[in-house]
Amino acid sequence: MRGLLQLFAAYGGGLLFVLLETISITLIVQYNQRQGEIASNSLGLVTAYFDNTSDWLTDYLGLKNEVIKLQAKNIKLMEQLDNARYSNAVFRDSIKQDSLKQMYTFLSANVISNSILSNNNSLRLDRGSRQGVHPNMGVISDGGIVGIVRNTTEHFSQVMSVLHSQARINASIRNSNYFGTLTWDGKDSRFMQLNAIPRHAQFEVGDIIETNGFSQIFPSGITIGVITQIEEIPGNNFFKIQVKLVNDLAKVRYVYVVTNLLRYEHDELDQTADD
Repeated sequence: MRGLLQLFAAYGGGLLFVLLETISITLIVQYNQRQGEIASNSLGLVTAYFDNTSDWLTDYLGLKNEVIKLQAKNIKLMEQLDNARYSNAVFRDSIKQDSLKQMYTFLSANVISNSILSNNNSLRLDRGSRQGVHPNMGVISDGGIVGIVRNTTEHFSQVMSVLHSQARINASIRNSNYFGTLTWDGKDSRFMQLNAIPRHAQFEVGDIIETNGFSQIFPSGITIGVITQIEEIPGNNFFKIQVKLVNDLAKVRYVYVVTNLLRYEHDELDQTADD
């Protein structure tokens, strides 16, 4: 009882004020039609706001779970593709010995920051060394290639976007043996330029540009874009080719980090060659 009296002594004035205000507002709303309509409308707006917020949160959380499930399914499918495996097939005494070994695996990640407006654009992912992400790993999305991992911390990684002045992507013309290097001129984020395709090569506008796997960063056969313009430069033995990207990097949100399980063997060979 003493504690209750102390509580009233300390906060009684405030509580009494709130009580009287509540009674006054109730009387005004109850006995004045105009104020009653305003109060009813305001209460409806507040209720609708909280209902919409609740619905949005429910939908968002549900959508996020669906995205995670979809990413897991996509990873399983991508790892079953031929370009994600290494074939040990050989012919000996006219008998084919065939076996497949997993070469590429994929880790889902979320883009938490992105830029497309500078000459050296980058992305940041919510995956880092703790999840097995390391520099020089490729990053792709459902729409195509995104970039290459440059730096990592324990929980995050920085990705050099293909829209970067230093980006060099090995690419080929589909259904052709001709290959070159994709670069970005820093102008339009929708287009890249394919270089080093010789003047005698046969191809046309509308042909598809894809990864060729030469860099060991991306699996072969990933669609990058479509040729939209072919220009012959006087005195140059190579075409200037404009490629429209199929991946809209301004909207990319969910990606996959690519791990080449056999990359260490290529590094060993490169080291031996350097020595």
